[in-house]
Amino acid sequence: MTYKLAILKGDKESSSVIDRALGIIKSAINDSTAFEVTELPFGVNATLSFNETLPNQTLRELKNYDAILVGALNQEVGTDSLLSVQESLVALRRYLNITLAFKAVQISDNNVGASPLKDPIVRDTDFVIVQSAKRADDHVDGNISVDDFAQDTITYEQREVEQVITAGFERAMNRKKVVTIVTPFDSFYTSKIWALTAEKIAKIYSDVVVNYVSLSRVISTIIQQPASLDVVVAPKWVDQILNEESQKITGLPETVPLSMKNNRGQMLYQLPQINIDDKDLMMATGEGAAKIILKECFNHYDNL
Repeated sequence: MTYKLAILKGDKESSSVIDRALGIIKSAINDSTAFEVTELPFGVNATLSFNETLPNQTLRELKNYDAILVGALNQEVGTDSLLSVQESLVALRRYLNITLAFKAVQISDNNVGASPLKDPIVRDTDFVIVQSAKRADDHVDGNISVDDFAQDTITYEQREVEQVITAGFERAMNRKKVVTIVTPFDSFYTSKIWALTAEKIAKIYSDVVVNYVSLSRVISTIIQQPASLDVVVAPKWVDQILNEESQKITGLPETVPLSMKNNRGQMLYQLPQINIDDKDLMMATGEGAAKIILKECFNHYDNL
């Protein structure tokens, strides 16, 4: 069976990062027929040909691939197009019906010294945050911010909650079998449906140890005992807080792509924005992308 990967390179810098990632992936796979790569118009090259960062031709093709690797976009790319850079990325996730996101947090022996925390605290840190792919900056209906008034609306559907929590338990089964369920606001109805659903699903995975932890407690654990975490399942509106806090303890810019998934099992890997003047960082980002794709796409979950 051939695994098909679509490449959306974005800008020039992302192109170098992706080329690095593909080189590593191809060298790691013995059977070249098991891996097929196709580059589709996106970002700079799409703007030149279609005057759009994300043309319809690309969207229509994407359904034919097992995974998509999308590069970062310079904010000035496609300024004359109908969609802004941010809107293009949101449109891509919506078109693919992306429902889940996974942020891997891993501090290798080579990077321990970069962390602002002491070596014994961060060494062997290796956990993943499982969350909904829906973001507060996706212009969700009900979110308002004008002058002296602001409003946030948190909406959950039972199916969405079940998908996120089940994905956390499934990921834990391939790791240390420990799940931390974040329970942010006990007085909110959304938190109640979150907690009740987690308790119901936990009964199915009897081999997994489950911890129900408040937002403040899990942040404290990230700072004081990050190596004790395995899989953290986070509800909407607190996931970004956890993403930011977990990245801070590495002491490094983000180099691992955010991995996302839809109900058909199709994966979307979105590269982070990086400093184009730091060539070592660009190469590290390419290596990070290759590592996570090799593990997730080819079922090698060790140390992820």
